[in-house]
Amino acid sequence: MNKLLQLILALLIFASCRHPKPKPINKLYVPSDEAAVTTLAFNYIMPSDSTLKKHLIKYKFPASETDNIEQLKSQLDTARLYVFIADTLMRIPEDYLKKQAKDRHRNDKDIVKNMLVDSWAPEVIINEKPGIFQLKNLAFTYNYEYSLYNQRKKLPPVFFNAGMFRMSAVFFNHNKTKAFAYIEKRGGLVVAQGYDIFLEKKKGNWFVVLCDIDWSS
Repeated sequence: MNKLLQLILALLIFASCRHPKPKPINKLYVPSDEAAVTTLAFNYIMPSDSTLKKHLIKYKFPASETDNIEQLKSQLDTARLYVFIADTLMRIPEDYLKKQAKDRHRNDKDIVKNMLVDSWAPEVIINEKPGIFQLKNLAFTYNYEYSLYNQRKKLPPVFFNAGMFRMSAVFFNHNKTKAFAYIEKRGGLVVAQGYDIFLEKKKGNWFVVLCDIDWSS
């Protein structure tokens, strides 16, 4: 009987050790159209933490450097991955989408993309009012530490920067069925990229219909 109890206890301990780490929860998050679009936009250009770790290893070292690879794997198992977000929302001109539409017709032969931008440009309302990024608009989907850049605390001894984000406000059409946002991402697996993101609401849910790289360096 004692052996049976010992076996059950051992199995329970083993199971608890293998239990996956729960995802972080943003207690400030408030569901809204703006929050849904913001979260979708971030997640569309940000890989999961497991994907980033996998590609970060390939990005850092060639396959022949086995010792360095194993050391990095060990560090990534315990290190925190930080995503930093610029506090101030980026301001873009009121005619940004209209100019994008004109530039596309001049330089881009993708008819479908051009038609989509053409349809968004006259409907989505863009203003240049300054604003602050609100963490209440970002659901924590992956196992990252999300922090406003100017509110970051003292970092732990071992950490990895998964990316630095700058974002415009989310702009909608009058009945909030179309949305647009501009995001810049620096660091992580890329040096720097800017994205135009177009989203549409269907049957109560938001979907990304186009995420286009505006520039890359």
